[in-house]
Amino acid sequence: MGRPTDNPRTEKIGFRLSKQEIKDIEKCAAAMGTQRVNAVTEGIRLLKKELGLD
Repeated sequence: MGRPTDNPRTEKIGFRLSKQEIKDIEKCAAAMGTQRVNAVTEGIRLLKKELGLD
Protein backbone atom coordinates (compact mmCIF):
# COMPACT_ATOMS: atom_id res chain seq x y z
CA MET A 1 0.00 0.00 0.00
CA GLY A 2 1.15 3.54 -0.70
CA ARG A 3 2.02 6.31 1.68
CA PRO A 4 -0.70 7.88 3.85
CA THR A 5 -2.37 10.83 2.16
CA ASP A 6 -5.15 13.35 2.66
CA ASN A 7 -6.31 12.72 -0.92
CA PRO A 8 -6.29 8.95 -1.59
CA ARG A 9 -6.65 7.75 -5.17
CA THR A 10 -9.69 5.53 -4.88
CA GLU A 11 -11.29 6.24 -8.26
CA LYS A 12 -10.40 4.67 -11.58
CA ILE A 13 -10.80 5.92 -15.16
CA GLY A 14 -10.19 4.12 -18.42
CA PHE A 15 -9.75 5.50 -21.92
CA ARG A 16 -7.83 4.75 -25.09
CA LEU A 17 -4.72 6.63 -26.17
CA SER A 18 -2.54 6.38 -29.25
CA LYS A 19 0.94 4.89 -29.00
CA GLN A 20 2.37 8.37 -29.52
CA GLU A 21 0.28 9.84 -26.70
CA ILE A 22 1.52 7.10 -24.36
CA LYS A 23 5.12 7.80 -25.43
CA ASP A 24 4.59 11.51 -24.75
CA ILE A 25 3.27 10.79 -21.25
CA GLU A 26 6.15 8.40 -20.56
CA LYS A 27 8.67 10.98 -21.78
CA CYS A 28 7.22 13.61 -19.45
CA ALA A 29 7.14 11.19 -16.53
CA ALA A 30 10.78 10.22 -17.12
CA ALA A 31 11.83 13.88 -17.27
CA MET A 32 9.97 14.50 -14.01
CA GLY A 33 11.34 11.34 -12.40
CA THR A 34 7.86 10.14 -11.52
CA GLN A 35 5.10 7.75 -12.56
CA ARG A 36 2.86 8.31 -15.59
CA VAL A 37 -0.19 9.06 -13.45
CA ASN A 38 1.71 11.85 -11.68
CA ALA A 39 2.77 13.34 -15.02
CA VAL A 40 -0.86 13.32 -16.19
CA THR A 41 -2.19 14.89 -12.98
CA GLU A 42 0.52 17.57 -13.10
CA GLY A 43 -0.47 18.30 -16.71
CA ILE A 44 -4.09 18.69 -15.62
CA ARG A 45 -3.02 21.03 -12.81
CA LEU A 46 -1.09 23.18 -15.30
CA LEU A 47 -4.00 23.20 -17.75
CA LYS A 48 -6.43 24.25 -15.00
CA LYS A 49 -4.07 27.08 -14.06
CA GLU A 50 -3.79 28.20 -17.70
CA LEU A 51 -7.57 28.17 -18.07
CA GLY A 52 -8.13 30.02 -14.79
CA LEU A 53 -10.02 27.13 -13.22
CA ASP A 54 -8.11 27.04 -9.93
